[in-house]
Amino acid sequence: MAWLLSSRAARTGVKGSMGRVAEDRPSTLIIGGTGYVGAGISLFLHDRGHRVTSTGQSGRPAFDQSAIHQIRFDLLEDHGSTPLPGSEVAIIAPWIEVDNEASTPWMDNLLDGLSAAGTGAVIYFSTMWVYGQNPEGTLSESSPVSPSGPYGDAHLRNEDILTRRAGDMHLDVTILRMSNLVGPDPCYPLRVKIDFVHELMATAVDDGLIELRSKPSTPRNVITRSLLHHYLAAIIDRSSSPGRVEILNIGGTTTMTMLDLARRIALTAEHYHGRPVRLTHPEDAGEIPRFHLDTSMIRSLAGPYPEDLDAELSAILEDIVDCRTRTDEKEGP
Repeated sequence: MAWLLSSRAARTGVKGSMGRVAEDRPSTLIIGGTGYVGAGISLFLHDRGHRVTSTGQSGRPAFDQSAIHQIRFDLLEDHGSTPLPGSEVAIIAPWIEVDNEASTPWMDNLLDGLSAAGTGAVIYFSTMWVYGQNPEGTLSESSPVSPSGPYGDAHLRNEDILTRRAGDMHLDVTILRMSNLVGPDPCYPLRVKIDFVHELMATAVDDGLIELRSKPSTPRNVITRSLLHHYLAAIIDRSSSPGRVEILNIGGTTTMTMLDLARRIALTAEHYHGRPVRLTHPEDAGEIPRFHLDTSMIRSLAGPYPEDLDAELSAILEDIVDCRTRTDEKEGP
């Protein structure tokens, strides 16, 4: 997946973004490219010089950037009926609907479509919850998997399909077992469902209240959006190896409790509107196991990168304030 400027493209003289020749820019297909994970990746790779095709269920425009090609593609409906564009790498970052996921074999169908399109590499966003609902101790890529819910089960099934088919398809497959993403959402105003951090920040801004549904001592590893993009760039830039299947844990370097995270969110909102934010939560009943997500493999590949959770929370706050401002302007006096 290392991208080099070809002499053929250089002779065309057609310039793309970042000063690169348009035909030579790496082509990247992002399945779920308008979702919470995928939308930020679409913009990041576009700014990095990729020719990005982004898919979404509705097909309606989600980005201002006209250079991002957007197409409608529903994993649960399109079973080979919609041809996929050719791409050097496909990033699969779906919003999994657990009820439908259990009965719809979309990963096999998707791989058939990618094979027909000549895709060479796949990066699949799985989840750290394949290790279990309440994992304990250090979780490395070789730790036993034991998903205890339909969400983890669905991701593990997709991992198994990718692993089984990578060799025959000559695919370079990277499976990312990601923790909880925290960062701005380029498509926030369009969302029907929002991620839990945006949800907590919105109630902190609007109501001066954060109501935790999880027990306050529940551990959460969080990864900032900027760190995720740093890791993703390193994966894309390494040399391709057809038939390779690699699993990588993707997360931050620390694990915090839900109460710690809620307090950081509350503090960000308080700095904005100058009012105290009240926190409510269920009572803890017994000790909840703690875990450490081992991310040494991806850190060895990508190198160090600063984590700034407060900056990401401030960007989430901007998402919410900007959305409220646009709504007020549309409604008028």
